[in-house]
Amino acid sequence: MSNQENSVNYQRGVASLVLLGLLKQQDMYGYQLVQEMERQSLGALCMQEGALYPVLYKLQDAGYISAEKVLVGKRMTRVYYHLEPAGEAYMERLNADYRAVVNGVLRIVEGKEHG
Repeated sequence: MSNQENSVNYQRGVASLVLLGLLKQQDMYGYQLVQEMERQSLGALCMQEGALYPVLYKLQDAGYISAEKVLVGKRMTRVYYHLEPAGEAYMERLNADYRAVVNGVLRIVEGKEHG
């Protein structure tokens, strides 16, 4: 696997972790997820809606989240995404993996191994 492929997989994993974390807070629709990601990260995390939906569909196909169409107003529908129990367990695994990677990087960068 190339470095670029690793980078893309890592970014998808982080995006999945963040989206699952947001859905743990409450059910949300796509645009709301994008807005909340940016707001709660104080602008550090931004995702275009075009990049959001492939991640959501993959999580949905895996059974980690479900979707429900809700009529908003007379004609508009929104798809609200909901975190399923399997998604919460998956989020915990992703979180542990992410923390291990971050801690490993910090140990190297901050020279913790020598201290």
